[in-house]
Amino acid sequence: MSKGQRTSQPDVVPDPPNKTADALEALEIQLKEALDRQVATAKILDVVNSSIRDPQPVFNSIVEAGQMLFPKSTVSIGLREGDTLVLGAISGPEPTGVEAWRGRFPAPLHPETIHGHVILAGEAIDLPDVATAQDQFRMGAGNFLASGFRAVTMVPISQGGQTVGALAVLRHSIGKLQKEQFDILKTFAAQANIALDNLHLLNQMREANETLENVSEQLAKYMPPQLYKSIIAGNQQAAIESRRRKLTIFFSDIADFSEITDQLEAEELTSLLNEYLSAMSKIAMKHGAYFDKFIGDAMMLFFGEPESLGAKADASACVQMAIDMQVRLNDLQTGWQRKGLIDRPFLARIGINTGYCTIGNFGSDDRMDYTAIGREVNLAARLEGECDPGGILLAAETYSLVKDWLAVEEREPVHVKGFKNPVRTYAATAIYAADPRESRIIHEEDEGYSLTVDQDRISSQAIRRLRSIISDLGD
Repeated sequence: MSKGQRTSQPDVVPDPPNKTADALEALEIQLKEALDRQVATAKILDVVNSSIRDPQPVFNSIVEAGQMLFPKSTVSIGLREGDTLVLGAISGPEPTGVEAWRGRFPAPLHPETIHGHVILAGEAIDLPDVATAQDQFRMGAGNFLASGFRAVTMVPISQGGQTVGALAVLRHSIGKLQKEQFDILKTFAAQANIALDNLHLLNQMREANETLENVSEQLAKYMPPQLYKSIIAGNQQAAIESRRRKLTIFFSDIADFSEITDQLEAEELTSLLNEYLSAMSKIAMKHGAYFDKFIGDAMMLFFGEPESLGAKADASACVQMAIDMQVRLNDLQTGWQRKGLIDRPFLARIGINTGYCTIGNFGSDDRMDYTAIGREVNLAARLEGECDPGGILLAAETYSLVKDWLAVEEREPVHVKGFKNPVRTYAATAIYAADPRESRIIHEEDEGYSLTVDQDRISSQAIRRLRSIISDLGD
């Protein structure tokens, strides 16, 4: 090539104006379709997140979104109910066509129908022309054709790994969906799966919670309220452990209960005992007692653990509880006698002691009991045995904490194993009135007799009868 010669360059031929415009238009259409898919998907996800208790809004949003993306198509969701197919949701361009298709539900769920194939086999299907598939789907293709639908694309909807429905796009013209359209349809079905799985999990959680609540309610009746609440709150561990605490311990039982049982039928005895224990339990809960155990007609309660208001307040609460119990039992037995349920006194003996005890979980790693043990517990049990029927017997330690408000009379000391010296005891008086000066109830008892008179309720005939009995005793 000689000096000064230039190399020729090929000319660049620009696209024709109409070709560039077509490309831009196609790109705009693709962008719009992509944006529409994103918007539709986002709307469905919002509904999924806000409708965990009911899948119906999700189904509705899916068919509405599908109808927006396939404006000339009818979009429906069919759901399995046993051997039947029901309509879950539908959306279409023509109300009359929608209602006509709705009228074909419910329908039998059969493998030779298009819905039946998709749901029973769990396989998606894309039929470009339903007329060519009449041999395979002889029981269902006719319905599609009779409704004017020539093409159908259907994908399964599942719950917990089981196919429970199908999402369908029904079209009046033949032809398959584009890959992008088929993918978005599968995405919609996946969102329906999420909604159904959420509902399934929610129902499982609800059932589990109901079972747990029922079990908890039942367990609460077999253990002290304080222990139950402590376990539920995670404050009480199931471990063999104990500690020392100053407690006020309460023991009670029914005097001569074995003789009462011999005179009553089992059903009558059960009714009386349950009524008595229920009434006593309400009083104990009112005063904040810890229920240690029921042993037939006997009760063991204590104050000072797991919560304590101080030794003096705990002792006062226990003694006031005991007084309320005796008053309530007196009312109960009066009613029982009037009904003819008992013909002899139904009286409780109560022993109360205050002292340091060992409290905690006792037993084995497999079976344990939360209780208090020690000689102070044994003393309270012994005092209950020494108490007069209908009375309350206190140890000296307890009396020292309530002596500023409780009227008592000192009784004979008792000898208890584990105590070097005899234990001084005090019997509460004026049990049946918080203020004896205002009392209209007379209660007297001693060896061989127990007398309770309500001056506001006793009749003149009963007074004459009482005088006659006392006069006869004098003779």
